[in-house]
Amino acid sequence: MAEAQSLLSLIARGYAAGREDAATEALCYIVSRSDSARAALAEFLGFDGEPLPIASFSTQLLVHGALPDMVCRDDQGNRVAFIESKFWATLTKRQPVDYWNQLPDDQPTALLFLAPDARIARTGSDSLWGELLKRLRRAGHKLGPVDCREPGSLVTASSKDGQRRLMLTSWDLLLDRLTQRTLTDADFKACFEIAELRGLAHDAIKNDDPVRDENLKGLIADAVTHLKGTGWADDKGLTSSDLSGVRYVKYFRLAGPSTGLRIDYKASKQMGKPLWLQFRDRSHSLGRVSSAEARAKLEALAEPRLEWLPEHVCVPIDLPAGADREATLHAIVAELKRIAKIVDPDGPTYHRDSTTD
Repeated sequence: MAEAQSLLSLIARGYAAGREDAATEALCYIVSRSDSARAALAEFLGFDGEPLPIASFSTQLLVHGALPDMVCRDDQGNRVAFIESKFWATLTKRQPVDYWNQLPDDQPTALLFLAPDARIARTGSDSLWGELLKRLRRAGHKLGPVDCREPGSLVTASSKDGQRRLMLTSWDLLLDRLTQRTLTDADFKACFEIAELRGLAHDAIKNDDPVRDENLKGLIADAVTHLKGTGWADDKGLTSSDLSGVRYVKYFRLAGPSTGLRIDYKASKQMGKPLWLQFRDRSHSLGRVSSAEARAKLEALAEPRLEWLPEHVCVPIDLPAGADREATLHAIVAELKRIAKIVDPDGPTYHRDSTTD
């Protein structure tokens, strides 16, 4: 088991509800009991130097069918902000549109998503920020220009004709702001609690990362299962091989030839590419394409070669940096399908009567 970075992170590992819920409860506990931490959060969520008038907090409270992680209210009980804790989980069906709809737009309000730095730094329509914007726009909401004054740490956009603000920031940046304020005010108890929460966040970010070894093994299994369902793969009679610290291989047949999805620890260190599709030299085929034909078709994709496997064709499978589990799985499956279609253009190999997807 990986070493926990705080007592809170160690305890949180034992709960099925997950570290996102534990982190939310810890954040709510801190800002509810520390005037300094509450003030820092209100300033962080504020507009043009004006802090949001936050007076109270609650977690996991149903709001008109939506269940935001954390609700911030003013002294009149009005909702002024929702906070969503994210590590590597995908957005739920209700996020962010249902939450956005429940925030007043005639006064300054905020919808904040907390996530790892890598997910914030990632750009494009399939990034976390891109997905947030896409869902709001599909629901008919108009947003003003995107503000990236702190690239990789904070990105915001406000409703075009209102006062709601969508915010995506890193755990580190928010906790830095809370730490600075509590240190200035000599609130050392809150400083200690923030450090514990930071340990939990770092532990979750590191150990729940989809491309971490143990998580990647699960993604490999899911990718092969998906490919079997579409007719591109078969793993009957084949298993996996795990040599700790050296390599892990899940064997299956892709469009006929025997192959394996390989986590190669040496390649990961030397080239930053942990995942490879490995075609074995003496593999046999159960499809329309022979192993020799498959190898010839894929030679051009096999650079850089793995020097310690000279008799194998090893094709690197690029993993999207900063992507959640769903997006990472989609990228693996899409690349394997692309390779399968190169091997067998007339496939899917194992569904003779189906059409390629």
